Amino acid sequence: MSETRRPIVIKRPKIVKGHHGGGWKIAYADFMTAMMAFFLVMWVISNASDEDLREISDYFGAPLEISLLGGDRNSASSSAIPGGGFMAEEVQGEKGADVSRMQRQALAEEARFADIRDEIDSIMSQQMREDPSLAELRKQLQIELTAEGLRIQITDSDQHPMFALGSKQPSAQLSQLLSLLAPILARLPNHLSITGHTDNRPFVGEGGYGNWELSTDRANVARRVLVAHGLAVDRIVRVVGMGSRISLDSQDPQAAVNRRISLMVLSHTAYRDITDSNGVNPRPAEDIDSLRARLEQLASPSEIRDARTGVES
Repeated sequence: MSETRRPIVIKRPKIVKGHHGGGWKIAYADFMTAMMAFFLVMWVISNASDEDLREISDYFGAPLEISLLGGDRNSASSSAIPGGGFMAEEVQGEKGADVSRMQRQALAEEARFADIRDEIDSIMSQQMREDPSLAELRKQLQIELTAEGLRIQITDSDQHPMFALGSKQPSAQLSQLLSLLAPILARLPNHLSITGHTDNRPFVGEGGYGNWELSTDRANVARRVLVAHGLAVDRIVRVVGMGSRISLDSQDPQAAVNRRISLMVLSHTAYRDITDSNGVNPRPAEDIDSLRARLEQLASPSEIRDARTGVES
């Protein structure tokens, strides 16, 4: 009797696929948070003034060491953003925005001074064609950009003196030259400093009147001529007489070129230095050793202290 074969049954368990997990929810939540932050930033920017936008931009563009040191809320800064720090050029605690603003201002001033220099050259060239007597005087006009601003020097010569010997009375050519410069300088917002110089020839007038008094009087005469031809009185911040102490030609202290009038169109920083040195806008002094120590501290991240708690990080 043959054996009946049993059917072979293969059981395969049914796999029920579940959900994909919650990872996508986290990603979606991050995306929605980022979008909310983006629209919030856009809303704040749309309601911010131009000055606020500049300060925000300057803040994030500040050097790393400024941000690490932190800012002083009691500093001279007008911004509510405290992202400042020590800067050698500015008040201790000034924020980085002020530094960037100073840099932009310095570049703008330099460009403006260069334009004024070119304009003076153009006007002088035109006037020389109309008045040949100015041609020789043009050689005595020196214009250069310096760290303090735009320096315009009118030097003397034996053939065409600016003043009579030992006198503060200006020549007709000097008065004409100053009258041409006055309207140009009047358009600038910058303040001016006027300095008079003499050679080192001994000169003693009545009552001990000498080179110191003579250089000061000549500088003041130049001020009067400029004011008479349109320069505002309050634009001149300093009138100084240097006597024969500073010579253009150090090899020949008696050379005519050492007798000169110097008109300095002051940069913002130079004007601030003058007012500071005379008791206006005083700034706390800090010795060079202290400054060097702070810079060395910045170079060692492990020694950087938290600006608020004073605890090493």
